[in-house]
Amino acid sequence: MADFEKAYKITILANEGGYNPGKGEKETYMGIDRGANPHWSGWPLIDKIKADHPGITAHEMNIVLGGNAGLQADIKSFYKAGYWATVKLDQVKDQQLANNLFDCSVNQGSGIACKFMQQACNTVIDSSAAKLPKLAVDLNPGIKTLSSLNSLPPAKIMNAINMLRSERYHQSNGFTEWGHVWLNRLTSYV
Repeated sequence: MADFEKAYKITILANEGGYNPGKGEKETYMGIDRGANPHWSGWPLIDKIKADHPGITAHEMNIVLGGNAGLQADIKSFYKAGYWATVKLDQVKDQQLANNLFDCSVNQGSGIACKFMQQACNTVIDSSAAKLPKLAVDLNPGIKTLSSLNSLPPAKIMNAINMLRSERYHQSNGFTEWGHVWLNRLTSYV
């Protein structure tokens, strides 16, 4: 079954990165947006560091925050509970698919990841000789969804998910500014 740690390294450590003081957007750390998550338990620590070190640079902040083991464990728990477990990715056999769906969950929302999982399965079922019933697109990755996902060809599911993600990115506000970054997320997840 898929391994959260592998997906975390790709999406959070590589794609989301470190501290952003919020120039032109909300403040973020490791992809956790202060506007969307104002009550996250890491913000008081970040606020204290900023208060104790006026003028601290983003680079210096990353060093200080990266050295705080408790904060780093909290970040992992935040993502595992809110973006991995909600999509039931520990029940996905193919690591690449789990990595992609985790990235989708973090970047586009866990509900969208569940929806795309079901829609991608239906696309592959429709285009193949698979003797599987189509799935209800109910945003709940239950037994039927996971069974279909795990029995269909992973490469075909991956392509279908990436097509859905790409379409959604192209329709999103901010595509002009961020589209090239978002579309780069649709590459191999190894």
